[in-house]
Amino acid sequence: MAPKGSSVAWDHFVVKDKDQYMAECKMCKTQLSFKGSVSNLTKHLKRKHPLVNLVPRNSSTSASISLNSESPSSQVATATTSSSDTTANDRLSPAASTSNTGTVRVVQSGTKTIAAYIYKKNADKCKSDIDQLIMDLFILDFQPFRIVEDRGFRKLIQSAFPFYIIPTRKYFANNLLPSRYESLREIKMVELRNVESICITADIWTSSTYDSFLGVTGHYIDKDEYVLKSILLECVLLDGSHTSINLATELLRVAEEWQVANKIPLAVSDNGSNIKKAIEKDLGWKHFGCYAHSLNLAVQEAMSKSEEVTALEGKIKTIVSYFKRSAKAWEKLKKYQEQAGKTVKRPLQSVSTRWNSIFYMMQRILEIKEEINSSLCNLNASAMSLSQFDWELCENVTKILKPFEEVTKEVSAQKYVSGSIVIPITTGLIASLENMDTSSYLETAQMFKQNLLGAIKTRFANLDKSRTFTVCMFLDPRFKLYFDDPSVAENTKQNVIQLVTAQIHKEDRVSQSSQNENGLMELQESTSTQPSTSTSGEVQISSVWQHYTQRMKNIQPKGTASSRAIIEVQRYLEDKVVLPTEKISPLQWWKQRKDVYPHLHALAITKLNAMATSVPCERLFSACGLLLNDRRTRLGTRKVQQLMFHQNT
Repeated sequence: MAPKGSSVAWDHFVVKDKDQYMAECKMCKTQLSFKGSVSNLTKHLKRKHPLVNLVPRNSSTSASISLNSESPSSQVATATTSSSDTTANDRLSPAASTSNTGTVRVVQSGTKTIAAYIYKKNADKCKSDIDQLIMDLFILDFQPFRIVEDRGFRKLIQSAFPFYIIPTRKYFANNLLPSRYESLREIKMVELRNVESICITADIWTSSTYDSFLGVTGHYIDKDEYVLKSILLECVLLDGSHTSINLATELLRVAEEWQVANKIPLAVSDNGSNIKKAIEKDLGWKHFGCYAHSLNLAVQEAMSKSEEVTALEGKIKTIVSYFKRSAKAWEKLKKYQEQAGKTVKRPLQSVSTRWNSIFYMMQRILEIKEEINSSLCNLNASAMSLSQFDWELCENVTKILKPFEEVTKEVSAQKYVSGSIVIPITTGLIASLENMDTSSYLETAQMFKQNLLGAIKTRFANLDKSRTFTVCMFLDPRFKLYFDDPSVAENTKQNVIQLVTAQIHKEDRVSQSSQNENGLMELQESTSTQPSTSTSGEVQISSVWQHYTQRMKNIQPKGTASSRAIIEVQRYLEDKVVLPTEKISPLQWWKQRKDVYPHLHALAITKLNAMATSVPCERLFSACGLLLNDRRTRLGTRKVQQLMFHQNT
């Protein structure tokens, strides 16, 4: 609890030792003396937490609003507070009371009510809890800070908490938000210190105000909970041109700030040449182009090779645009769907940068085919109508693209491992297309399928040469025996054996060092239970066992690190294969067998966090689009970073 009549600095400190006048920073846990004044505390905030501004809680504007605006009774007053006469403890004013009619009544100064004694004990805690709940509106629901100045919101809070005075928006934006950001960031930095491997994804986004942002997310496996966790490492404004050097500089700065520069086994981004060069050449990190992005490019490449499919896409786009542009046309389409007893659905427009949007557009227009034809005929727009050939081709193409939509959803995971399914799902997709019966399809559709197969095989030809993804696949109990090429399976097995051998060597060195340091203590403990000792302290061994002791003293059967690794890997391969239909998470499987395969378990924890796509960054920027709306046009980039950090952590 903060001292009575305290400074706003106490929002960021707690009294640790009242007798010694020691306070602890809520963000970095540093303990400081506050005897006499809070200058030591404020200096600490300015020096260690420059993002936090000590903004007064209340301005000179009205702090509360009468709930009954139609009753101008002299007994009802509007409480006004200023930054000079309102302190931390005044935020829950015990001098205010609420009548049965819902109006706020102000008792004359100097008069104490029962409420003054009821609320005094928990005033600080209560106001702090309400502050944080209001902060959640800004973080979770993307509400603008100015909502605290809206009349309806103030009336709601005054009705629910009549003793709570709402702080200003600047107090929330410049004081509480940075403080909460610093506290959470410090917690996550401590958590990442114990992480051995973190996969990052990176992407660039341009907002509606033409500001460019670089987003960087990190993904690691929690050793205690055995779940894949994600964290927003950075969402920063990009100044200047987006050259590989500038991007590499920003990525390195982020990695060094979070102290993970030497823990990054893989960086995933789109296939842009600038960010690819920044990661691979300028930083020397291992790079993987977003799988979903590559899949989308393969579909676009196949469509561009077919004039008929390209023409069909253009015709459907024209129809969709017509119904989106014309209110009369939409009303007609809506009416026909209602008459058919269908759920009303709007036509969907495809966007080149949005994955599977062509599939969704064609799928939707097929669902409302009859209503589309009827509407166009009734509106004298039959020229737009698709021919029978077009409708049949649309149906064929939609069926061919269906597996691509399923694969995109599968690899776009963020809460479960996705790197281990890259090779298996590619194998499955190719097999699905090859086994698809298209004998009854139009010749154009059959050629389109062949073009898709060629594009996929070309773009993903080197997947089985990626050591990162082959090891991930091997360590996933669902796919350890699913390798198409026996030579790839054997090479991956040897790679894993080498990794396990290196891990055993490391453990042995640590164990030997520990034994050397504690050898004397262990010897004393091991001999303390012996029946007798000599005067010199040596253990007396019976003459019957002296021959055995001399012979076996230097004989300790122990396999080499390599042989132990081979045995453990072979036992793992001979263990039961987990089928995907069993719905068992690979991480939970390893949790159950951490004592059976201890070294493979440790390896899996550091390898299975590889991501297949940069979708986490795409989701980040989708949230940014909701955050930077018409009601938040003046939101600074630093505030965007802090809000998105809470949203994505």
